[in-house]
Formats: sequence, structure tokens, C-alpha cells
Amino acid sequence: MQHETADIEQAFAIFLLLVQDGKIKAEEERYRYYNSSSEVRDLVHTFTNKADSVLVKTSDYLYLIPEAGQSLFQVKNAFIKREYLGYQSSNIDLYLLYFCILVLLGEFYDSYETSEATRDFLPLAEWLIKIKERINTLKEHGEEKLATTELETEWNWSAVIEYWEALDDLRETAKRQDSKQQSRLGFLKRVIRFLTEQELVAEQGNDELVLTEKAKIIVQRYFMDSDYNRGILAFMYQKEGLKKGSEPDASHL
Repeated sequence: MQHETADIEQAFAIFLLLVQDGKIKAEEERYRYYNSSSEVRDLVHTFTNKADSVLVKTSDYLYLIPEAGQSLFQVKNAFIKREYLGYQSSNIDLYLLYFCILVLLGEFYDSYETSEATRDFLPLAEWLIKIKERINTLKEHGEEKLATTELETEWNWSAVIEYWEALDDLRETAKRQDSKQQSRLGFLKRVIRFLTEQELVAEQGNDELVLTEKAKIIVQRYFMDSDYNRGILAFMYQKEGLKKGSEPDASHL
């Protein structure tokens, strides 16, 4: 299929802007070009596919989302450790950060077969409780099962358990703890900063977190697919047998 030179130039300009900023606002001219021209739109998708990325369109933005583990534009672990976890952080800090995020996302969905979020917000205190519940669920598997599953899922489950339990469980309110403190709430505040700056959650009053539209689309696109979740979420809830009325399955959230 032959494309007009003007369409190619317009599509590439949109792609470069997405590479630079990661998103385009709905009111911007580039967004309108993308929205109004199927030829331009097809070309932009071709460029992003070649870069191992996908486009996510919401009512307010057009986002460039890296394919998990492949894209040059994926947020690098070294960057996360440096910017959010501190220079002394290790891969175990990363495992725990990802684990906390998975617990948060799981609490917004009613079952492993639900593609739409079924709650409006998650209080910080409840998130803390749910992480503890998931840690206890993992411990019930026993060391042998954990070791076997670590190879299958490429996750260091034992280290996640040890790290979380080693953090101080202070009896202070969340407002009196900041992200620099070596406490569970302090760690969660670092996770929140990462999620808010990646525009995946937003904070509202009373220490409540809400998922953004961007986050909901990413969950629908990736987390329901066994090629991406590798059974990780199913294993996190497996010992309980059921999560809110639905049997765990590696191919669903």
C-alpha cells in the first residue's frame, strides 16, 4: 500500500512526539491528525509496533505503552531503583515494588475473569492489610513449593516475604511517615510516587488511591493474558482457592 508523503511525515511527527513525551493530549493538533486520518493512524501503529510498543487511546490522551520486557522505551529497572528506591536498593526492592503494585491492581477487580474495575478507590490502610494477606498466603505454600515456583515464574518469592517482614511495622499513621523511612508504609509511599508519576494511580483525600484510565486499559490489555502474567497473580492467590467467587486461573488476572 502506497502512502502519501504528507501522511508519512505527519505519522512520524506523531510517533516522535510520543517517544519524547510518552503521550499526546486530546486537545493537541497531533492527536486530531491521528484521530481523523485512518492512513496516518495506520502508519503510527506501524511505527510503534516496530518499536515493540502499542498505542493506548483514552478520552484525554494517546499513550505510547512499551510491550513488556521488549521495548526500548520500557522504564528500566535501574531508573526505578535510582529515582524511586534509592541508590542502595537492590533487585529485592524491585521485586517488592512490583509485588505491591500487583496486589493493588488485584484489589480493583472482582475476580480473575473481570475486565472492568469493580471498586472506585483503595484506601492506603486497606492496601497495607491486603499485602500482608498475600504474604501470609505465600508463606502457606512452604519453602519447597516457593523454590519450585520461583523457577517457573522467575520471581524471588522467598526474598519478597523476608524483605516485607523485615520492614518496621510502625503503629503511626501514614501521614506521619514519609518515603524515606524504613517502614512498610514508607515503602508504599515510594511505590505511590512511582505509580502517580507514571500516571497509573491518582491520590484523593483520606489516603485513597484511584486507578487512572490508562491503568485500566493496561490491565485489560496485558494482565488478562497468560503470556504476560505467567501465572504470577494466580499463584499469589492460589492457596485460598477462591478470590471473590472465581477460581484462580493463570490466564486471567
